[in-house]
Amino acid sequence: SSEWFGKGNNMKKLGILVINCMIIFVLTGCWSRIEINDITIVTATAIDKMNDGKIRVSLQVAIPKQLGPVGTGGSVDSNNSTVVISETGESMMDALRRLQEKLPRRIFFSHNRILIIGEKAAKDGVYQILDYISRVREARMRSFILFSKGEAAPILRLTPVIERYSSEAIREEEKAGVGVKIMIKDFFNMLTTEGISPVAAEVAIRSEEKGRNSSKKTAAIIGSAVFHKDKLVGWINDKDTRGVLWIRNEMVKGNITVSVPKEKGGGKISVELKKGRTKVKPILVQSKVKMNVNIQAQVEVFENSSKLDLGSPKVLQYVQTLMEKDVEKRCELALFKAQKQFHTDIFGFGNAVYRSHPKAWKEQHKNKWTEEFPNLEVSVNPHV
Repeated sequence: SSEWFGKGNNMKKLGILVINCMIIFVLTGCWSRIEINDITIVTATAIDKMNDGKIRVSLQVAIPKQLGPVGTGGSVDSNNSTVVISETGESMMDALRRLQEKLPRRIFFSHNRILIIGEKAAKDGVYQILDYISRVREARMRSFILFSKGEAAPILRLTPVIERYSSEAIREEEKAGVGVKIMIKDFFNMLTTEGISPVAAEVAIRSEEKGRNSSKKTAAIIGSAVFHKDKLVGWINDKDTRGVLWIRNEMVKGNITVSVPKEKGGGKISVELKKGRTKVKPILVQSKVKMNVNIQAQVEVFENSSKLDLGSPKVLQYVQTLMEKDVEKRCELALFKAQKQFHTDIFGFGNAVYRSHPKAWKEQHKNKWTEEFPNLEVSVNPHV
């Protein structure tokens, strides 16, 4: 019996060896690997349309030896951590091909954080630009998309105050909810979804005082870019963008400051938003649409320079009314811009009708929503 068990162990070992040999033949190894010293890492992209109709693509490229860990003892020069290279072409693909000819390494988009599109390119339509980007294998659809008045390339050349390069500073502003937080995939969804027009953040160059006789230029999000289909039609300032965020249920962080009337003692009260939620409810009455925008917000008082006693329930109710009027005013300003100036539904009211009343939307409103939206009755009901 011991001889039999010995043969059994040998057969078992032989079987394992055969299986291992088969696995070795099946495995192909890291045939598709890309070494880091063979690639050019893109951290941001800017696209402009030139006067001759050509497309200029600008890439903010990381310099690997300068991107050491933050806070270590290494000598990292933030002013030289990236370099911007540009090239023009008949199309996006042609411009990128010309850029690749300038570089000894392969262009790699997997670390691209933001995409900035200049005003002229945006006014002529961005669909073809985004269509190409969506086909680039390494492109990140979760990159933030922003727009600029004038050309976009100069923004990439700015040196931020705190972050290592400008794209990282802009990305952190977007993540913090400073403006409309839109990724490339979100912009695509708005382009292809019924009853909503695209909107995205506006980024601009601002000057900050550096010394008595000098200033430093940095990038800042200052408002929103409004689109009809894929073409830029106008801009909304930072104040009115607050109203856009409230209506779109995207107000995550923010402050509200109200002035107390002089007859009540004067002064100001500032609160910080803790929780905000907006529900849009379409109402159909005899083929006519009305929108109810119901806003619920919880805030916390941080500053009170007035003489009001917030410990009194009646006074607290009065202050809440002041806050509600402020939110309502911001929403009305945003509605006026979208309805009367740009005639484009950036709030998704049409999509709300489509989701709630799909049959009525398809038969009565879909084909004439562009004409209906400017005269749409919207009731804003905030409760703070």
